[in-house]
Amino acid sequence: MASNQDTAIAWSLAVLAILATLTALAVARLFVVPVFLAMLLALVFSPLCRWLRRRGIPEPISATVITVFLLAAIIASTAILAIPVSSWIENAPEMAREAERKLKSIVGIANAVIEASEEVEKAAGAQTGNTNQPVEVIIDDGGPLTTVALGAPLIVAQTIFVLILMLFILASGSLFYERLVGIMPTLSDKKRALQIAYDVEHEVSRYLFSITLINAGLGMAIGLAMAALGMPNPAIFGLLAFGMNYVPFLGAVVGIALSFAVALVSLPTGFDAAIVAVVYFALTSIEGQFVTPWFVGRQLRLNTVVILIAVAFWAWLWSIMGMIMAVPLLVTFRVLCRHIVALKPFEDFLSAREN
Repeated sequence: MASNQDTAIAWSLAVLAILATLTALAVARLFVVPVFLAMLLALVFSPLCRWLRRRGIPEPISATVITVFLLAAIIASTAILAIPVSSWIENAPEMAREAERKLKSIVGIANAVIEASEEVEKAAGAQTGNTNQPVEVIIDDGGPLTTVALGAPLIVAQTIFVLILMLFILASGSLFYERLVGIMPTLSDKKRALQIAYDVEHEVSRYLFSITLINAGLGMAIGLAMAALGMPNPAIFGLLAFGMNYVPFLGAVVGIALSFAVALVSLPTGFDAAIVAVVYFALTSIEGQFVTPWFVGRQLRLNTVVILIAVAFWAWLWSIMGMIMAVPLLVTFRVLCRHIVALKPFEDFLSAREN
């Protein structure tokens, strides 16, 4: 009886600890997300820093070069995206009306819906005039660009924090591993902690490096395809495809919808817009069904359903950045499950079916 009570208490404490951890992660997201992102970036570039150190280049120098390169890439991408995207946001209502007009021409929506809507509006207007009810006036204090401008300082501050933290982690070299080994009580624990740390670094860095190369290829292919199809600012679609493809499944869907929406406004006919969406879908399908499984899937071997659940969960907790970090965090958790006996059953659950 006492044993059952102890088990129930242990499970209750575990559930409370999980809920407390999730609450803390959600409340402190403005601090935790940049820290996690900096650590993931450090995992990606740590092998490169060690490789350069073996060739006589100290970690502080290689870390500084990597950080400056990332900063230049962020600035260049922002400069390329800023003007066209701001124009899209500012002209969103006009673009929506133009897209609606072309969609109606494609599907042949009956005019009865419009006529009925106009009749309802006339009736509502007549009723308002007869009853002399006050008319509510809504003053728009700002458009979408105002929202973006208000959030820009926070984004810039977090980006700078991520780069600085990554710089210090990379520049410290193996200091983290030395401290990790130092706090372990026994030699076996030291060896296991070091093995876990190196395995996490190897798995996450290999995944992120491979997926970055694949995304770069996909972005170039989509940019060239958009240029061939006459889309405006094709480089933007290449950059968006590169960034959004870090989000499994959902990134491709968003890219298809966005390219179709812009094509509806920019190209002459709705049929041309449909071709753009089909081409985008074809390229992302080739990447998702053949390229990524061939270069990444055989080593990653994660359960597809678990990936979807992880993406949805981290999106709920941390929004877009959570979706981007979902798979690396899942890979990290699976490595922990591989080395910790109590978590071993979870590794089988997370892994894909063996062929």
